[in-house]
Amino acid sequence: MKHSRMFVAAAACAAAALSTACGAGPTQLADELAVNMGDASPVASPPSLDRSQLAGEVWEFEAVRDLDATDGLIAARTESALHVGTLEEFKAGKAKAYPLDAACGDASGNAGTFAVGCGDSIRLFTAQGEETIATDAPVTAATVTTTGEVLAGSDAERTVWLYKDGELAKTFSVARETDQIQAVPVEGQPDTVVRTNSFDTTIQDMDWQGGRQGGTLRVGLGVGKVTGGENGLVLAADATGSQLLVYTTDDIIRLQQMAPVPESPWDAAWDPAERLAWVASTAGNVATGYDISRGVPLERASIATVADPQSIISLDDGTLLIASATGDGLQVVRPTDKQLRDLPEGK
Repeated sequence: MKHSRMFVAAAACAAAALSTACGAGPTQLADELAVNMGDASPVASPPSLDRSQLAGEVWEFEAVRDLDATDGLIAARTESALHVGTLEEFKAGKAKAYPLDAACGDASGNAGTFAVGCGDSIRLFTAQGEETIATDAPVTAATVTTTGEVLAGSDAERTVWLYKDGELAKTFSVARETDQIQAVPVEGQPDTVVRTNSFDTTIQDMDWQGGRQGGTLRVGLGVGKVTGGENGLVLAADATGSQLLVYTTDDIIRLQQMAPVPESPWDAAWDPAERLAWVASTAGNVATGYDISRGVPLERASIATVADPQSIISLDDGTLLIASATGDGLQVVRPTDKQLRDLPEGK
């Protein structure tokens, strides 16, 4: 536990959002943390550049509040629907739109399935269509493991529910309410599952097979979105502290790396083709790609984006999709459009 607390303190001190240095007295620093920490929101975005100056293509699309992808399938969460389809179907305007009401949260994708918590039900979307699990719990977030279990949380209760074959199998308590929940594949073992709470900007892993909560770590000063990568990798955007945080979860959750990024990063994505961690920052309409193979994130690319880039995903071939939260479009950046910089030698 001491090691984790050292990482948390370092994350707080590295955040550029604080106006005073980490050499400030403990009372002053604690007061500033209390004011600035938690309940993050994206910084307002300026207008985007002319589309001719943006990388890739921009397709017309309504305002998107969240994007996810799994096994070549894309889900775009708008205010009233979840649009599901392949990249080609989105380009042709043929993605399937499933109406969602106000009780439904955002989608979490894994193992070819998108899960959405909708209050009295969990809705599961695949390339074949939709299935529903009825629940008495106030579910607002859900995810599916590679082996088919469904875990759900609530932004109103400190509880996680585990479903097997559509039936409630376990109920267990967690540290706080759940804003996001995500299953992350781990080679040779069951998926890990992490959950976040925005109020106190924390991330927690779970022993979901044993029906109990795991370790809890602070996510900088104000967590935006988190995303799973490969083999237990989890990326988190510290929106308030303007940092990228890199976690591993293959045994217990650990903070492995962190780096300052452009102001107000709201979403992150793992690019398996180039093995880069990407963050999309709203204050400057920019997506930045980092190599994390050398122990310290090293910037390799910077891409001008559509306005309000609050969602970013990567497909398996490295194609990036960046979505505007205010209707400026869906930006598609193919691998050849990235213009990656070489890594420095000898590092």
